[in-house]
Parts: sequence; structure tokens; C-alpha cells
Amino acid sequence: MNSSTPTPTKAVPVLGEPLPLDEHACSVALPSWADVVGYEEGDVNVSSKLLCGYPRFVYHNYCVKLMEYAIEQYQIENTGKAKPVDCIILPSQQAALRARDFIIRACFPADVPSLSSPDNCMDAAMNDDNFVAMMCSQSNVTIYDLKAQDIHAVMFPRETFSAIEAKSYWQHTGEVVSSRRAEAALLQLGVPFERFTAPFIDHPSTVDTKLRDCPVTGKHLCLHPASIEDEREQDSTTNYKQQLRERISSIVKQSPSTVHLAPSGMAAIYAALRCVRRRFYSNNSSQSVVVYGFPYLDTLKMCGRRELSSGGVEFFGHGNSSDLTQLKELLAMKKNKKNKICALITEFPSNPLLNCHDLHELRRLADEYKFALIVDDTIGNFANVDLLSSGVADVVCTSLTKLFNGRGDAIAGSIICSEKTELGRALTEDMHQNHSEVELHDADARAIVCNSQDFLVRSEQINRTAEELADWLMTLDDVRNVYYPKFTQANQYNSLRNKNLQNHKSGYGGLMSIVLEEHMCDRSFYDGLNLAKGPSLGTNFTLVCPYTLLAHYHELEFARAYDVRANLIRVAVGLEDFEELRNTFAQAFDRARLYPKLKTTVQCQSPPVVMDVNSSRNYHTVPLMCRSSSTVSSSFSSGIVSVRCLKRPPSASSYLLRKGTGNPRSRLIGLAGGMLLSSAASCIGGAV
Repeated sequence: MNSSTPTPTKAVPVLGEPLPLDEHACSVALPSWADVVGYEEGDVNVSSKLLCGYPRFVYHNYCVKLMEYAIEQYQIENTGKAKPVDCIILPSQQAALRARDFIIRACFPADVPSLSSPDNCMDAAMNDDNFVAMMCSQSNVTIYDLKAQDIHAVMFPRETFSAIEAKSYWQHTGEVVSSRRAEAALLQLGVPFERFTAPFIDHPSTVDTKLRDCPVTGKHLCLHPASIEDEREQDSTTNYKQQLRERISSIVKQSPSTVHLAPSGMAAIYAALRCVRRRFYSNNSSQSVVVYGFPYLDTLKMCGRRELSSGGVEFFGHGNSSDLTQLKELLAMKKNKKNKICALITEFPSNPLLNCHDLHELRRLADEYKFALIVDDTIGNFANVDLLSSGVADVVCTSLTKLFNGRGDAIAGSIICSEKTELGRALTEDMHQNHSEVELHDADARAIVCNSQDFLVRSEQINRTAEELADWLMTLDDVRNVYYPKFTQANQYNSLRNKNLQNHKSGYGGLMSIVLEEHMCDRSFYDGLNLAKGPSLGTNFTLVCPYTLLAHYHELEFARAYDVRANLIRVAVGLEDFEELRNTFAQAFDRARLYPKLKTTVQCQSPPVVMDVNSSRNYHTVPLMCRSSSTVSSSFSSGIVSVRCLKRPPSASSYLLRKGTGNPRSRLIGLAGGMLLSSAASCIGGAV
């Protein structure tokens, strides 16, 4: 079955339903504005109804069951010895060692002598069981082998701060245990577990077939299970990861040997960053990283964690001409110093403002100052933009979870090292020596291979529909801004349009963001939009979310300092016809109109924002390091935010983050400026 087979939905899924209706869904329905706000505020009436969520932000039921099993078995095997513990599970022993080192650096400085490597970019020189046991015997943080599907648990004392940091590693690095890997492990271990889609078999969802195209597999709904049950398809010689590499390489016109796979899009960026840092690693200096433009939030927060990037991050949040000038000044200043820039990470286009930064100038600077240019092309996708044969990027990272997969039921990422640049070729060699693909489960690779067969067809159709929708939205008096590559920096985007594919016409992609005029009610518009609503993007069905509330609810002033408004609504266009989408949007606009648009408006200066700083008892603060003169300056560290403002705006000079508490196995992982919250005060955050 091709991933584009389903037809469009006609009804909005209810709160908490999987999107799509599948055991391995990567999104969840948040159909009303009140649902989003209630969830962010920790309303259990909302969070308790979520059956799943984006895998980096919500522990799947199968993962929770495995964590409970790991704790139970660990305590049985260490009766009378082990103190109360909690845990997090990782998809390989090396990933578990990296997570263990992260937790030790963040929480147990006295245990630093037991680290497996001197820096996060380096893996342990030895990772046999005796070496691991020896290290763990010297530490509060140990590793437990579940002996199923390569899964290892990192065990740590049952305390709040350790739990928060363990979740932070899972979220920021993307080295997650997928639901398919967890399912396969439970089956292998003989651990009983419940199927959360079972109730939908006897009591069907109201949604149409677009979101419900699964056959009934036993007593649950799943199109691509963790194990292949059809004997005709069982072939131990089938290498789905190689098929995936070959399909990607045929699109980007490079050798499959330059394509490397990861368990998620964030894990791809993490792997690329580690690869670059290894190349420039020195015991005598720490190499800094630049994040250029306002990015998807976890990219910035990963680079800002000293445990993951010891040299810290320099943040140029606007990515405009002023930032470019300051970047050049910074590079010149650091040229002859030990703490040089080793990598610049940017998006093309960016999420959610769809900005297209000047990659040609960034390439020139990368050549002059010898740093790696890493570009996340998930929003544009490698069928639409050519960042490799153009010689622009050294490394291209992509979340295959999104449009490439399309169905929204599998998670993976790719790292492609350029054949055109000297550094890209060197990084390919490093990846072959040091990168392992074991963290991507074979069942997830198989699902994506099946779903991506018609990727180019879907991409071209979505390009057309999205452009028609964006053009129409631009004509409406109800819409103040349409953020879309055609209207942001079209010249920059068009200069890198992919012209190498004969069977695909490149376009501007399927993502856009809108801000409504003041005579429109954002809440009524969102509630009245008869489409799937929830986190993630790139699905075959149109998916809408109030991006800023989901990603930056606890740091709205910080986001606003970079022109990301609190009422911004992001639209990921799917395979529906334009006429259907236009009618759906028009009906929502009609319901949301508070009064006719005024012919003239008075421009008022926004009043200053007053932050509640009476007590820090229930709050955390976090480091960032920003460079823009018109924005926030900061520098991320392990869980504490300290933000200072260089010039303006005062609204971004400080912000407070609610402190998380408790259980590392809380399914819902919240996000607030890098802090991970418990399920009682969590937010879906960066799963957007």
C-alpha cells in the first residue's frame, strides 16, 4: 500500500486520538484552542486523554511498559543492594553510555571520573560488558541490558532532577526507542501489554478514511507492525536500511555511501554535530557552534547544553543582514583563538517563519573560516531544494518522519555528507568509522521504505496545493501575514531550487504559517477549522497547530523577540484538493470574524511586559547565548536559564520557567525553555 492511498478526512478527530489512527502514530489530536492551553497549563482533564504523542515528547505506552519492566528486573537482580531507581531506555548500548555520561555531567559531578569518554563527541573506546560493569560500579548511574532488541536502560536514583535530565537527553538528542522497537522487545520478552487502538475496532472513530486506513491486525490497528506477519514478505536477506539509503541517494544524486540513517530527525542533527566536533576536537580547546536564524527549538537547546556541545552556542536569531554582519565580526575575532567556530547550523527554510537565509554567503564564510555548514532541509525537503550538488552545504540533515514518510506512523532521520566539499568528504569517512545505524530499528526502516514509494508524487502534489492556498490567503483581508518561501526570501529559495529531477517539479514545499488580523478571533478560527489539528508536519493529511503555543508556551516573550507571535498558526498542507481546503478555511474565517475589518488602523506601541519575579521557588531559568543586537543574549547550560538583553526588547530580557517534578516515566514530556516538565505540568512543546 502506498502512503498516499487514503482519501481526505471529513471530520475532526476528538481530543487525544492518534493521528493517524494507528498504534505507531506520531501525532495526537488537539482539536480546540482550549485543549492546547489546558494541556500547557497542566490540566489533567486534557493530558489524561492523550493516547499518544510525538515520540520525542511523549513516551509511547510500549516504552513505559518496558521502563517498568526494566526497573522491576533490576531490583529483583539487585535485591538488598539497589536503592530506589528510575530509568530511561535507549536503543543501543552506545546510546545508553552517551545518555549516562550526560546525566552524570548534569547531576552527579562527583561521578565524572567514571565517564565513558572525555567528551560527548567521542564514544567509549571499549564498550564490552566488563568495561561497562566496571564503570557503573563507580557511579550512581548504571546501565541495565534488557537483552531484547538492543535496548539498554540507564538506571539512576529516583529523584526529580535526574528524571528531568534523563528526559532532556531523550528529547534534545532524539536517540529514542521507537514504539516498534519497544513492541518487538515486549513480544520477545513475553511481557503482556495493552493495545490502545483496540477500542476503536468496536467503537470506530468519527474521522474519515484519511486518518483511518489501517487493517485490523489482531485486536489493534496497525499498518506496519513491529514484526512481519505475512510469510510471503518474510525475507531475512532484505536490507530495508540499504533500500532507504538508495532511494534517498537517487533523489539527491549522490552515492548511497554518503547517506547515513538515525532514529529521528533530531538524532540526525545530533549525529552530524558529534561528527563535526570529533573532527575539530582538541583536549586544549572547546569548539563553539553557531545556530543561525530562529530554528526549531530543540536544535538550539541541544547546541546550548554544555554536556552535548562543550564549547556552547552563539545564537543569531534573526538571520538577517544585521546578524550576518555580526557573524562576520565574531568569526574574525575568533579566527586566531582556541575557541573557534566548528559548525554553523541553520534551516532552509526555517520553522515556523519559513525564512530562507543567505546560504551562498554562509558557504563563503564556511570556506574562509573552515567550519562545517550543516543545513536542516526538512521543511523544504531534498526534492525541492538542492543543497548538495550545488556545493552549498557540507551536511544535510532531514527528518524522514515528515513528508518523506508521509503517513505519520514512523520516525527516522538522515544525514547526507556532501560529495562536493572537501569537509563533506572527510565527514563521510568519519561517519563510516564512528556512526552506527543500529539505533534505527529495522521495522521503522521497513515502514518508511513502504510509505516513501510515492514520495515524489506526493511532494509535487503538495507543492501545487500549498502554493495555491498561500496565494489565496495572501488576498484575504482577514489574514495579516502569510509566511511562505514564495513571500519571505523568494530569491534565496529559488536560487537553490532542485532542477536535477526529471520526474518531479520542485516547489515551495507544503508548510506555511499565518497570523490573523485584529478583527479575527484566533481561537474561533482554530476551533472552527474542520481539519486534523496537532503537532508534527509533513503528513498526507493537512495538519494545523498554534505553533508558538505548542513550542514556546512558557517563553512567549523570547519567541516574540524573534518575530514569532503568540497567535501564529502553522499549516502543513496534505493531499486534499485545493478547493476542499479553501472551502474549509473560508468557513473557519467566517466563524472567526468579530467585526468588519477597519479601513484605517492606529499603530500603537506595545506596552512593556512585566514579568512575575516575586518568587523563584517554583521556577527554573536557562542559559542561551544570543548574538543579535536586537534580541536576547544567552548561553545554554544544564537546565538553568539566564537571559540578558543587549539592546531590546525589554519583553525578552528575562523569562521564568516552571520547574518539573517527579517521574522519569511520566509519558508526557513538557518543554519550557529547555526544561522538561512532569505530566502534571507538561506541554507537547517541540513536537511541532
